Amino acid sequence: MINKRLKIVFIGRYTEGQTGIVRSIYMGLLENGYDVHEINISSRPNIVKNPYKKYGGHGPVYVDWRFIKEEVETFKPDIILFCAGGLTFSKEVMEEVKRKCTVIGLTLSDPDVFPTVSKYADLFDYHTTNSKKSYKDYKDLGHRNIHYLPFGIDSRFFEPRLSEQKYRSDVSIIGHYRPNRLEIASPLLGESFNVKIFGRDWPIQSEGPVYGDEWFKAMYSTKIIVNFPKTGAGYTNVKVGIFEAAATGRLIMTEYFDEMKDFFDYDKEIVGYKDRDDLIKKIYYYLENPAKANIIAQAGRMKCMQEHTWKKRLSSFLDSIEIKESCF
Repeated sequence: MINKRLKIVFIGRYTEGQTGIVRSIYMGLLENGYDVHEINISSRPNIVKNPYKKYGGHGPVYVDWRFIKEEVETFKPDIILFCAGGLTFSKEVMEEVKRKCTVIGLTLSDPDVFPTVSKYADLFDYHTTNSKKSYKDYKDLGHRNIHYLPFGIDSRFFEPRLSEQKYRSDVSIIGHYRPNRLEIASPLLGESFNVKIFGRDWPIQSEGPVYGDEWFKAMYSTKIIVNFPKTGAGYTNVKVGIFEAAATGRLIMTEYFDEMKDFFDYDKEIVGYKDRDDLIKKIYYYLENPAKANIIAQAGRMKCMQEHTWKKRLSSFLDSIEIKESCF
């Protein structure tokens, strides 16, 4: 890595608002002390072209160089970082810009978006994936620029907040509706503990989606968070929600699967469940044993604080790659 304060152009869209993963990565860059110039696609939709109508992290979605060229050249970055959303430059522009600085693409929705993103991921100087499976798949395709970058959180998630009556519950689910989630969530509403569901499109009783401060209020007003590791395409994956919930000191319950063991110890930092009945049994147990629940929840929070921050992940990644001297 070059020996100076890195200058980074950050290009991203805040689909999930101020608590979403893209914003969290931006905050992680700032926490490392990098000089960051933000290009927020959410407020500047005119600078992107989506000729193939790709959404949900699929691509390519092209950023039009003509609209940002002047501000980028004035800033003189060492790195241009595309943060998810299928964002990229056209092949011709990519080759031009790569002669002037390092261009990095971050993908946050693998394995689901691998079929489309893999078609152009090798155009970047470096490309990251959140999925171990996809990392292998990119390599099998012959891509040599791929790095595995697991999810993390920024420091805002560790700031304590007071519980609020409006959001208070014994058990919460904070996530949008998917059919496989309904199989677990629906029976919980019939139990004697208090359950709240936050998210879009649920066909059962829910509170609707929460973003920003509302997300933090909902998270800090519950005792137990139920996490679902399956992606929209049905892959079992370590997702960002596990880190977000752990950072707040909530007791997390998620399915047992091997990859999770790379990040948390089951029954010491999080709680695993085998099926719906096992989940319900464990919810009752830990509601009746709050001291034991708190020990596990605080251990999970400490693990997040020590190992699973974007500040640490991004620093390690950027320290591991060769970054060109800016030629702007």
